[in-house]
Amino acid sequence: MAVKRDKALEKRIARERIDYLLNLADEVKFRDYELARRYVELAVRIAKKYRIRLKKKKLRFCRGCLHPYRHDKMRVRVSKGVVRITCLNCGHVRRFKLK
Repeated sequence: MAVKRDKALEKRIARERIDYLLNLADEVKFRDYELARRYVELAVRIAKKYRIRLKKKKLRFCRGCLHPYRHDKMRVRVSKGVVRITCLNCGHVRRFKLK
């Protein structure tokens, strides 16, 4: 007998898990940086599996190496209305406009 899965329930649970993992990564990133990276990696994997967009949450970690941003592991530059965040682990540059 097949079990009927409720996709809305699965997505809600996935969103809760993603929020929880990203909050854990924020708490632990100054103590154990690799553990924080693992939490971000799991959150991104869950988001991809359930096709959930990370909107504002994706500004908390590098897209290149998935390490959470810390003040000593990133560089922020603002020029001509453009913010550039450079990850000092992998060198990935994220750019976005100021409104």
